[in-house]
Amino acid sequence: MPVRRLVLVGALAALALAGCSAGHDPAADVRLVPWDGAVPAQLREASAAPAPLCRPAVLKVVGDGFTFAPAISGGTGELTLRNAGTDACRVTGRPDVRIVGAVPAPEQQQVSLPAQPPAFPAVVPPDSTLTALPPGAAVTLDVDWRNWCVPAGGAAQGAGSPVPPQAIRLTLPEGAGTVDAGYDAVPPCDTPGAAATVGVHPFQPAPLAATAPWTSTAVEATIQPLPGGDLSGTRGGTARFAVLLRNPSAVPIPFDHCPLVVELLAPAGRPEAHQLNCRAAGQLPAHGSLRFEMRIDVPADAPTGNNGLFWELDPTGGQSPEAVSRLVIAAP
Repeated sequence: MPVRRLVLVGALAALALAGCSAGHDPAADVRLVPWDGAVPAQLREASAAPAPLCRPAVLKVVGDGFTFAPAISGGTGELTLRNAGTDACRVTGRPDVRIVGAVPAPEQQQVSLPAQPPAFPAVVPPDSTLTALPPGAAVTLDVDWRNWCVPAGGAAQGAGSPVPPQAIRLTLPEGAGTVDAGYDAVPPCDTPGAAATVGVHPFQPAPLAATAPWTSTAVEATIQPLPGGDLSGTRGGTARFAVLLRNPSAVPIPFDHCPLVVELLAPAGRPEAHQLNCRAAGQLPAHGSLRFEMRIDVPADAPTGNNGLFWELDPTGGQSPEAVSRLVIAAP
């Protein structure tokens, strides 16, 4: 995901510098498939009452535990926990996190950090999923670990070498119990004598699982204005535009496996997922094109002027095609 973040930022900078605009297909008779506001089942808000707390016995660590990536200071790690039980359960809030088993061990302090928006093009269920996490579904936890300075000497060290941490222990909210997870790296000592800092974000729903690609054909995508409109929007409103999909092959592409669409209005927006209107589309003709009406929410704090509009088909599968354009935002 960090790579996709860098690509997104680079593309947005290029849009701002070049002031590019979307291309326009000269074929005026390309059919426009109307917008379908249906919410995919896996992305609907939870409507059931909150479930009982998830107990440690049903929360299984996925893989080897926390996977840390280097940061400006220390490392940022992500853990995935899966509901391995037979019933829905609740895992909300922010756990207490402590590094355990090191001898000798530095002092530790925990810092509460806000939720992280998902990185484009990840598709993440709504937060209400956490109140009734279905069997087989998963949550993620992000932790920023900084400044691990092993104390020098001391009776606890004895004659042997220092013992590294044995696990990262999560004490679940509301007294639900503890979960121990492994880790793959220890951050460096940046400030000798200072306490280690563990920054903890809240639990968040895990991104949707990978699916088979929608098609093996290299479909092309272009963002365009709707007939009679332009690529613009208003703060706090909904912007409308079209995406032209072109099939360069000699074989029609059916929409029997209907892909999701993920959009992002940068820099103020967050990824927004929708279902392509496959029922109305039917199929993408051989050597032909279809235009799909699209909509995206414009944040109330979006900067006026040029914003980056990022669009991707099949984000859980083939992650293609992609299209990028500018969207000019005005104040209401």
